[in-house]
Amino acid sequence: MSQPEVVSLLQEKRSFIITGHVNPEGDAIGSGMALALALRDMGKKAEVINIDPIPQQLLFLPHEGLFSQQKTVPQPADALVVVDSGSFERTGYASPLSIPTIVNIDHHITNPSFGDINWVLPTAMATGEMIYDLLKAMGARITSPIATCIYTALITETGSFRYVNTSSRALQIAGEMIEAGADPFRIASALFEANPPGRLKLLGEVLTTMKVSADERIAWIQVTQAQLRKTGTTLEDTEDFVTYPRSIERVEVAVFFREVSPKQYKISFRSQGKVDVALLAKRWGGGGHMYAAGCTRLGPWEEVRDAILASVQEAIYDISGAMR
Repeated sequence: MSQPEVVSLLQEKRSFIITGHVNPEGDAIGSGMALALALRDMGKKAEVINIDPIPQQLLFLPHEGLFSQQKTVPQPADALVVVDSGSFERTGYASPLSIPTIVNIDHHITNPSFGDINWVLPTAMATGEMIYDLLKAMGARITSPIATCIYTALITETGSFRYVNTSSRALQIAGEMIEAGADPFRIASALFEANPPGRLKLLGEVLTTMKVSADERIAWIQVTQAQLRKTGTTLEDTEDFVTYPRSIERVEVAVFFREVSPKQYKISFRSQGKVDVALLAKRWGGGGHMYAAGCTRLGPWEEVRDAILASVQEAIYDISGAMR
């Protein structure tokens, strides 16, 4: 299924609930809010929900009266639109059987097309790009708040326009959003320059224990619940920590282990481009993109760490052999 079917449904129906993955970041929140604002501007009913709250650094987005944290999907609505979620399970919600239609809009290559209507486009740099195209196809106005949301989605997903998914189109859309009212300085300041002291203290502790493999192609960091308590932080404060080991010269894959609870770890992978970490994450029950992916593992710390790192090493070895 494709974009025209999504356009047709959004134009035909009147009420929508929009959600994304748990622990939402700029692409999930920005995409969902941009779509909700556009639908409201068209005279329809739309709200954004998530099982988790909006992260602190995204509270500058126009969320008042638009977003709410909900532990269950409220009823009724004509359609539930799921954005930027590699699977329905990633939303954290049980299947909303009383909502007649689920629309799945996503750019994760591991997405199984779980919706009644699916628009999955792995070549898109961000779900925000897909929402931009969707609004253009619908003839929706790009207001200043919508532009702010889309720009936030793009700058988040491209790592401030530094990652390999940054294209000329990314910059073209970003420029158009600025012309429509997005303030790049305000957005960047909120996202990257409003750190609470505890976050920087935590980052310092994490980086002092960073490890690099003997061949210098894997780097990994970890954060424990004890460190969070010591610095007065939460797992939300660790957003983008994985970019630091990824930035080391010669490193092909960076891994970030986050202790959620005893014997439960959230694992993030970042690749410089040669290793497809979406396949790595899928092996462990997760998913994502070629360059950024994640999974959750249960077990003793040493066992989880060693198994994950062994699989990363194997993936690097496979790529190296294929390149010879």
